[in-house]
Amino acid sequence: MQNLQALLVGENVELMIAVPTLLSRAGFVVDVITNSYIFKKHPAIRDFVFVANPDDIARVAFEKNSNDYSLIVIGDDNTLKKILNSDLSVEKKVELLPIQTIKNLDHIYSKIGLSKVLQEFGINTPEFRIAKNKSELKKSVESLGYPVLVKVDSSGGGFGVFECSSNDDVEVLLNKLQAYPVLLQKKIQGVELDLSGFYQNGKLIHFSYSKIEKVSGKFGASALRTYVQLTHLQKDIFNELDLLGKALGANGFVNIACIQSNHDQKRYFIEADMRPNAWVDFSKYLGDDPAVQINNFFSNGNTLRHPYPINPAYPDNILLPYFSRIKLWELAINRYCVWRYIPNNDHLIIVSYLIIRKIKTIAIKEFKPLMPEKYWIRLKCAYQKSRNSILNVLT
Repeated sequence: MQNLQALLVGENVELMIAVPTLLSRAGFVVDVITNSYIFKKHPAIRDFVFVANPDDIARVAFEKNSNDYSLIVIGDDNTLKKILNSDLSVEKKVELLPIQTIKNLDHIYSKIGLSKVLQEFGINTPEFRIAKNKSELKKSVESLGYPVLVKVDSSGGGFGVFECSSNDDVEVLLNKLQAYPVLLQKKIQGVELDLSGFYQNGKLIHFSYSKIEKVSGKFGASALRTYVQLTHLQKDIFNELDLLGKALGANGFVNIACIQSNHDQKRYFIEADMRPNAWVDFSKYLGDDPAVQINNFFSNGNTLRHPYPINPAYPDNILLPYFSRIKLWELAINRYCVWRYIPNNDHLIIVSYLIIRKIKTIAIKEFKPLMPEKYWIRLKCAYQKSRNSILNVLT
């Protein structure tokens, strides 16, 4: 087997925390470029590069890429955006991003770009319109009919998504919406599924199938999922994901979401973010380790095929929680056996991270509106320094 090296780049701890261990199990030596000290002494990381200013990440990543990496993983949407908006040439951007060609740049961190690609390749996606101003938004709503979802083009995590079910909802939205263009989608009533996977050269290497059971907020991140063994899935799901990889020019982890319609039972794809999600390693709890499939590709060139073998040592499906998205009291009483599913059993680090994040949330909600801007900036800097100091000691 060739000497496998991977570079992980990003700033979102939640989306990145499981990736180094996963890739290490797949046979990779892992380097990381980040602005978080939580990765500093991670046992699966060879070289930790701290970047104090996140705006420098794209430049540092390209300089680091002079090494012979078999895989580059961009860990979050914000880092994807910074690479896209950097001064790097388009050719250098393609080298860093999980795509194959310059043409594939159009759908990265763009809901509009993704909808166009899905439509071009004949992949089911909700009927949509694009609005560049208030007038076009009104006309698009009239054309689609209620209910309709309005999505800011470059947004994620449930932010910048609005549901309109009446003319009053549209008027309220028009008064507060500042960012254009926006994507308008006909809302599909059905079950939300996650089919996130890993691709190389547009070919499907691994994916997991889970039903979203609980989310944080109306359009927020999922907190509870039911995972299903792939052996129980029909071939058409594999075919759809094969075509999706080709359409995206996918070359790495892809966060894939769709709605299975109550009306016609078809799957309508709504997300394909070119980065891992927080659940990237959870299928192993159902006996399907993504590291095995990733290693099989880099060792032998094996891609995913239907039918998928059953693992009789595990149940057909399993309900899984995500530790940082459930309530603190649920974490305290080990609801859903959540402690079993904390990455790497780094309990002290994870709990400290959750407490620090909770303090930040309370500060933003309760104190920011009361403070002059200059004092808030000072407090923010003090928080950043203290957070890094605590995590530096813990790690």
